Amino acid sequence: MKTCFHRLAFFLCASAFPAVAQEADPSPAPEPAPPVAIPVDEQPMPVAPDPAPQPVVPGGNVPQPQREERSLSRSGMFRVFGGGPEMRAQRGAVALLLEQTKDDFEELMVERADPSEQKPKNPNAFATPGTKLDDFRTPVDVVLVGKPGDAPLPKSVAYELDDTGHSFNLRIRIHLARGIDNELLQRMALTVLLYERALRDSKPGEFVEGKESLVVRPWLVEGLMEAQKWRSNTADRRLYEGVFKQGGGFTMDELFEISERNLAQLDSTSVLSFRALSGALVMALLEQPHGKGAFRSFCGEAARFSGEMPVLLRKHFPELNLSEKSLAKWWALTLAKLVQPKLTESLSIRETETMLNESLIFHTRDADGNAVNRGMDAWQAILELEEGERLEALKPANEGLVRLSYRCFPSYRPLLNEYQQILRDISQGKDKDIGKRVAELNEQRKVRLDRALRARDFMDFTEISQARELSGQFDDYMRLKKDLELRPRATRHDRVTDTLDRMEKTYDSRRER
Repeated sequence: MKTCFHRLAFFLCASAFPAVAQEADPSPAPEPAPPVAIPVDEQPMPVAPDPAPQPVVPGGNVPQPQREERSLSRSGMFRVFGGGPEMRAQRGAVALLLEQTKDDFEELMVERADPSEQKPKNPNAFATPGTKLDDFRTPVDVVLVGKPGDAPLPKSVAYELDDTGHSFNLRIRIHLARGIDNELLQRMALTVLLYERALRDSKPGEFVEGKESLVVRPWLVEGLMEAQKWRSNTADRRLYEGVFKQGGGFTMDELFEISERNLAQLDSTSVLSFRALSGALVMALLEQPHGKGAFRSFCGEAARFSGEMPVLLRKHFPELNLSEKSLAKWWALTLAKLVQPKLTESLSIRETETMLNESLIFHTRDADGNAVNRGMDAWQAILELEEGERLEALKPANEGLVRLSYRCFPSYRPLLNEYQQILRDISQGKDKDIGKRVAELNEQRKVRLDRALRARDFMDFTEISQARELSGQFDDYMRLKKDLELRPRATRHDRVTDTLDRMEKTYDSRRER
């Protein structure tokens, strides 16, 4: 019974399944057509060209270091480094200055009698760096460090000498915090040039082991600087005139013994005196018979010599062996010659005024026959003299105006011509408007002098107001004043000293009241 019932149920389910399947799976609806595509202009992708083949260098294709910026002097002795590409002009200027210093130094020691050492016809002609104008053996590296505005160093320019045992290295370091001091750089260049000459006969390793030492005396460097100034007509003769009138200030032994440290401690007046005396000594040596050749050999040994300097000088200058004071005599004669002014050396306005007043003096005699000097205001008295006496009285004034015309301040030459015309009229007995002309000349002289003083005051004000640093001259004066107060004075017992001491005590006691 159950089996029949199961069969019937199975049959009913099987008959009903197709109908259900037909209703659940109807035919699918048609899909909508896709939208029409918008045409786009397709550009072809750029194809990069194949890179050029790179050469393979030893060590592989690695970035190469940038080329170091440097400037080379004309002779190739000075190589200036540092500063980058923007400092190219500065490096070139330093190289030119150092090369010019070297040329001037060599020119001082050229004997003109030797045609093989004649200077080239065109000294400014360009020479390739490989051309050696001097047989130097050790080049000099000049390094520029720092930049304007940096904290300044105690020494803006310094030199270095290294002995590696295999070679010598000479360097000049220039700090650019305060710019470049050309005069200081020239001194350093001369020092290095003297070192280089001394190293030509030396072997590397001697200074490392302490066998020798190099020392360049300051008097030699300062003397070379002054000798170059005199050769280029840029020296100040008044400096030598002041030293000559004051009697120097340094003996020859003191001049030889002063070191760089002692020189830096001197006051400004002593430094100027030291420079003038050093310049006179170097020029005295150069003026010796065959002095330039002897001085060249002396410079090659000066930095290496550790004994007494007069011994080395007598070795290279045999003429100095005539007597113990031969060098001192040559030194004094050279200083006296440097003091003499040149005929074409112009005077200042104040100096011209002084000499003009001294020239316009009439030499006459009084009733007793005594000599009497009269100024330009006494022209009427001269006019009343006899012709012979007038000419005799006016002769010194005429000669003085002629001498002054060579050296007077340029703007005074028209005034001198007018004075000469007045003297000519007085000698001829003419008195037409002489008083008026003399008064006009006095007024013009006063205007010139006032303008000169005003220009001097303005320049002093400009220098003081725009100064970046103190010169130290006032400090030198105060230091000298203190030294004089502390320095013991010799006790004197003459009548004048006793009287002055008694008056000083009396004055001090009254002032305290």
